[in-house]
Amino acid sequence: MALTTTSAQRYGIAVLSVAVATLLRWSLNPYLHAQFPFVITFCGVASAAWFGRRPGLLAVVLGGIGTWYFILPPVLSFSKQDISPLQILSYVFAGCFVALVTGSLRLANDDIRDREAKLRFVAAAMPEILFTADSDGHIESLSERFREYTGKTLQDLGAWGWLELLHGDEKESTLANWKLAVRSKIEFRSTARLRCKEGYRWFQCRAIPMHDQRQHVIRWFGVCADIDELKRLEDVLEEQARALIQSNEELERFAFASSHDLQEPLRMVGAFSDLLVRKYPLEDSEAAYLIGQVRQGVQRMRELIDASLEYSRLVSEGVGDRNTVSLDAPLAEALGLLQPMIEASGAQVIHDPLPNVQADARTVARVFQSLISNAIKFRGAEPPAVRISAVSDANVCTVEVKDNGIGIAEDSQQTVFHAFRRLHRRTEYPGSGLGLATVKRIVELHGGRAWVESAPGQGSTFFFTLPAA
Repeated sequence: MALTTTSAQRYGIAVLSVAVATLLRWSLNPYLHAQFPFVITFCGVASAAWFGRRPGLLAVVLGGIGTWYFILPPVLSFSKQDISPLQILSYVFAGCFVALVTGSLRLANDDIRDREAKLRFVAAAMPEILFTADSDGHIESLSERFREYTGKTLQDLGAWGWLELLHGDEKESTLANWKLAVRSKIEFRSTARLRCKEGYRWFQCRAIPMHDQRQHVIRWFGVCADIDELKRLEDVLEEQARALIQSNEELERFAFASSHDLQEPLRMVGAFSDLLVRKYPLEDSEAAYLIGQVRQGVQRMRELIDASLEYSRLVSEGVGDRNTVSLDAPLAEALGLLQPMIEASGAQVIHDPLPNVQADARTVARVFQSLISNAIKFRGAEPPAVRISAVSDANVCTVEVKDNGIGIAEDSQQTVFHAFRRLHRRTEYPGSGLGLATVKRIVELHGGRAWVESAPGQGSTFFFTLPAA
């Protein structure tokens, strides 16, 4: 940093520098006589100019006067006869040049020192370890943060001593990456454990080369960030993710096995109920009602188990092979399966010519079947009307299924796709509660998404996206 001197002190230093230089040159008069009268004076000028250009220029003037009076013959006299004006002008020009250049060098030196001080302050304030290396990869400097982590300094370790602090599992790979970066003059990146005071910690390091005008590497600048907490958190999350995947797989297997095993007792209950009715005709209306409720419960349970099995298969097995298929084909399949329901309700289903997609036609038909059957089931006072259209760009096809049904409240539009989420009592609208959950799952397995826009009494519009062919 620059010395904190006042103006009076700087000018005083200029006077003192010239006085010392003149006295020294005057003492050498018996040996040098009139030769090189201004050489030592230039030293005084340079000393004064180190404290500012103006003190340097003052030293030029005072040095010229002192040399004229004390050095040039006849000494101790202002009357000179053998001195040419060119000699005086040369001194003035050279002295001003020395003063200005020296002052500029001082300003540049002060600026460099200020910048270095700021860089040291920034390096000390940063939580990361900063380092520099020469063009051959030898470490030249390490920030104070390195000593705080490891208890070591660059003097303790040397240019390559940092390798001894690396964990054995990452030492060879880190050194190989560093040498490759230095040799190839490319960015260096590495993640490794460094031995610190309290044990090994994970660091992520990055270094970039600084080039000169000829693209030669002159220095490396690098930073090492402490990612130990993040790394440990990643390990915990990975372990939890593995445990969650295993738990989900076990749950899926359990759901599939349970749904499959429940079919047998349900078949027995249904069969024995039918046998009881055939063998012992029920004249009692109450008994007939109770047997009817049993048979209805069995049927609902079968529907729920079938839906659960289908959903479980989607979760565990996914969709089939994805091929280029026109959406008209799975829609036609769905309409064929729903034809009795359409005729019984008097529904009108209209669709535009649909584009090609990259999908499994069988499961997409299940999506159309679920959305159209819901549109018919949740109808209002007027006959159901369903319109199906689609728009496609280079990557995504968006399908729209619009109806004139009872609609869905805004606060239920996010949860309507959840499994077993019912918005109405079973006595009002029958169903398993898995239809829209299955739709969402099929669409997501294709890489798309499903959503709904609706208002009570104004119908609903269901959207889903599929990869465009």
